[in-house]
Amino acid sequence: MSLTPHKISILIVSYNVKQYLIHCIDSIKKSDYTGQIEIIVVDNNSFDGSLDEINSKIKDVICIQNDINVGFGKAINQAAKVATGDFFLILNPDTIIEESTISTFVNYLDGNSTIGMVGPKIVNSDGTLQKGSKRSFPTISVAMPKLLGLDKLFPNSKWAGRYNLNYLNPDETHKVDAISGSCMFIRSGLFNKVGGFDERFFMFGEDLDLCFKVYQQEFEVHYLPKAHIIHYQGESVKSAPYDSLNAFYQAMILFSEKHFSKGRNILTKIVIRSGIFFRKLISIINEKRSQIISVALDTLVVLIAFLIAFPLRLNSLDAFVVSKGLIPGVYIIFWIMVCALFELYSRYILSYTRAIMASLSGFFLAVVFTYFFKQYAFSRLVIIVATTIITILIPGWRILAHYLMSRGVLKPTKEKHHVLFTRKTIIIGTDNEAIKIANNITKRFDTGFDVLGFVDRKLTVEQKDLFLPFLGSITDLRDIVATHKIHEIIFSTDSFSNQEILDLMDRTKDLHLTYRMVPRNQEVLLGKASVEDVGDFSFVNVEYSLYHRLHKFTKRIFDISLAIVLSILLSPLVIMTALTKKVEKVEYWGENSKRFIVLIIKSQKKVNQKYLHLYSILKGDMSFVGSLLVPTNQSDPNLICKPGLTGLAKMRSSKFNQSDRNVLDHYYVQNHSLTLDIEIILKTIFRN
Repeated sequence: MSLTPHKISILIVSYNVKQYLIHCIDSIKKSDYTGQIEIIVVDNNSFDGSLDEINSKIKDVICIQNDINVGFGKAINQAAKVATGDFFLILNPDTIIEESTISTFVNYLDGNSTIGMVGPKIVNSDGTLQKGSKRSFPTISVAMPKLLGLDKLFPNSKWAGRYNLNYLNPDETHKVDAISGSCMFIRSGLFNKVGGFDERFFMFGEDLDLCFKVYQQEFEVHYLPKAHIIHYQGESVKSAPYDSLNAFYQAMILFSEKHFSKGRNILTKIVIRSGIFFRKLISIINEKRSQIISVALDTLVVLIAFLIAFPLRLNSLDAFVVSKGLIPGVYIIFWIMVCALFELYSRYILSYTRAIMASLSGFFLAVVFTYFFKQYAFSRLVIIVATTIITILIPGWRILAHYLMSRGVLKPTKEKHHVLFTRKTIIIGTDNEAIKIANNITKRFDTGFDVLGFVDRKLTVEQKDLFLPFLGSITDLRDIVATHKIHEIIFSTDSFSNQEILDLMDRTKDLHLTYRMVPRNQEVLLGKASVEDVGDFSFVNVEYSLYHRLHKFTKRIFDISLAIVLSILLSPLVIMTALTKKVEKVEYWGENSKRFIVLIIKSQKKVNQKYLHLYSILKGDMSFVGSLLVPTNQSDPNLICKPGLTGLAKMRSSKFNQSDRNVLDHYYVQNHSLTLDIEIILKTIFRN
């Protein structure tokens, strides 16, 4: 440690990132630095109650409330005016620092008087290096390979990779041009001497500009990987009421004209602006990539459907030639329009339930369309076959995408999670907070997590009554991940220090896992681009979907139809079994305390679990999907929905008590749909 304790001022600008901000401050409070630390938070007119939360939960934080969003640089300057520290730690609210980060920074600058500012190794939420940790100034020779995308083609090239210094060892200390504005440790006197941040930069580019001014004062900027942090990049930008992409490239133009325009001719300036515009265009395309891909895949589906259907009736593809591409061009446009009406290219890109509805609607509309526009209906057989293929494949590729996401092949989206596909997850830690979060997740089916068990340093006597399995020690994590095919890890920050968590992420980053954290005393999970609410359910003033007439009608029709089909298919087996085994009657609790009888087949050793339930389903006493079956020799569970052959409780390996089952029943009746029933049945059949 430094012989002379320094006072450190930590400057944070917040905008609608309440949970991240609280976790960030909590990580600061855990610092091992023995000197004085002051935390200053400037809130840029958030509407999520960030400062109210801080004032009610955290002590010794200086808060400044702005009436408007003044931008990052100006807000930091506001904080600097009231800061009294010898060093400033400029920190984004969506970051988590190690316990030793501040001490490492102080010791490094104390021992190097020529260094004015230092930045850490910054990792993403998946443990990979954030490229902005170290950078060069964007001169023409540096920026052009980046603007043209050559840095991705030749990542280790000294010429192509100069923008993010990709060719440098990320685990070694380096003198660099610039560091990320998400975490900058600077001498306070130097910050004030250069005039702080240039407030013309609203949100981007101000960090580059500050680094440039530090070098103008004959100080150096260093990248220090001994200190490393987690940065959930871009959280503040998500709710910003402006075009962040446009703001970024405007900042690049401002930086270029401020520092590199002197002595340059008009042609050079045009080249620079053209390069920035070209890169912005590529970024816009990347931002809309999901929509572009989904439209392209649906277009391909329609095209393939007609390529298959035409030869079945016309023995050739002459219709394509005769119509000059109008067939199936008209149908491609038609189907894209139908899918767009169901918002499959905006809010619900991967929603296979909406895709199913869109496909069925498109099927009937296509029949009507060809009736009125006979010039596009070469054959009813062609239309029927093509639309059938389309109806299967448009939802089909989306279902495949969800399957690949659940297996970790594709990154999860922000869309609503489906019970059919869940991501295998483990919880690191066995403290009370970890157990509480695990317990809440097992009762919820809207998180997309399938928690398999716990991992910790070792299993203690107190931990032996865990309601989920203890899968092994943290030292065996790689083997546990491989054995159980884990795709997500949830850390309890009460069980492990931030340094231990970051070290573990660094050691397992090659496994391509998704890491999430449970902030202390919060029932949320923090991850990249998401804050998952995993608290207890609240059932006040909620609307029960299952009680709607339409939902009750569709559920009943589905039960009767499937029961009739299965009765016909299974009748020989049921009759043979009933003739050779003894049939008994068992009474069960039904909906609203009703009682009903189910016939069971009893073997000599124990009750055979193959029940004759189909008759009870046809009568309406049961459903294929519903609550658990409870015999009347147990107390009345007061079921709010019919018992079922399967249900939410049978999709998880953990055991549920009566209170837990009530929670699951409430969730089911709130979120019921025919699609949910089908998902639960399929999940039960194919459960690992």
